[in-house]
Amino acid sequence: MMVYGMKNKRNETMLDAKLRIFRMAATLCNFTRAAAALGMTQSNVTGQIRRLERELGAELFRRDGRRLELSEAGRVLFREAELLADEEERALRLVRNAVGSVPGFELGATMTAGGFVLPGMIAGFLREHPGRVRLNLRVANTAEISERLKRNFYDLALVEGPFDERFFLSQKLIDDELLLVGSPRLPVLRSERPELGELFRSGVPLLLRERGAGTRFYFEQFCRNLGVELEGQPQVLTVNNFDAIRAMLREGFGVTVISKFAVREELRNGMLTARRFAEGEIHRSLNFIYLAGDALAFAEEFIAFCRARIRNEVEDFSL
Repeated sequence: MMVYGMKNKRNETMLDAKLRIFRMAATLCNFTRAAAALGMTQSNVTGQIRRLERELGAELFRRDGRRLELSEAGRVLFREAELLADEEERALRLVRNAVGSVPGFELGATMTAGGFVLPGMIAGFLREHPGRVRLNLRVANTAEISERLKRNFYDLALVEGPFDERFFLSQKLIDDELLLVGSPRLPVLRSERPELGELFRSGVPLLLRERGAGTRFYFEQFCRNLGVELEGQPQVLTVNNFDAIRAMLREGFGVTVISKFAVREELRNGMLTARRFAEGEIHRSLNFIYLAGDALAFAEEFIAFCRARIRNEVEDFSL
């Protein structure tokens, strides 16, 4: 999570201590690192987990050699604990907003939007409204953002993937295009318009985001329309982090299908090159989605600000 504006120095939590410790251990899958993150001893963490297991009558973790992983019961508890933590944080935020002079709002964003488009907008908004609001930004994939927004955890979200238009209010921010990107040294990118079949025949690793990510959804849809299924393609590697994908591309390893906004610096300096497929182009839009709740006035003001500023904040590329 990224926090903009005023920082909240309090760290209140209403969650049971054992459940809070379990969440950290489940997130890190390591008792030693969980203890360090919580400022506790490893024996204390282990003891609390064991007490929680006795109370529930279920094993929460299993060891596979040296690796610690959640059991089926542990996965169920972790999912529910995450929901409880979201509800707790939302309740605390609403109470603080009711009694405080500086309201806080939660913004959600998918990877492209949250990493490369929205931060400049947030900075500009806060510069124009100093001390008026506190904004938190959380980055996740489209599926996770949509579920949390439905539970009113977010006040506003910017997504690049499909969303339920019957459930959310929405406003388009900008059009986007997905491009085939990699090192200019790769033979498959020497053609001005490489064919999809040529890419698969080349054997070059294809680095893609995880399922549930907007980028992957639109590329899979593009392939499916051409009668190509990505499932079972041996060169497809799933990497759930844009920075990791970009680092691998800069090393000359593989290609990806990615937003032009995510690699604009590398395209500008010639480290990477981008191509459109011979079979067609992959277009989508970045959309704000939100609900008609207590934060409606803020959401619409922030959206209006972003739409007025977008042409100055985001560069376009002509290929």
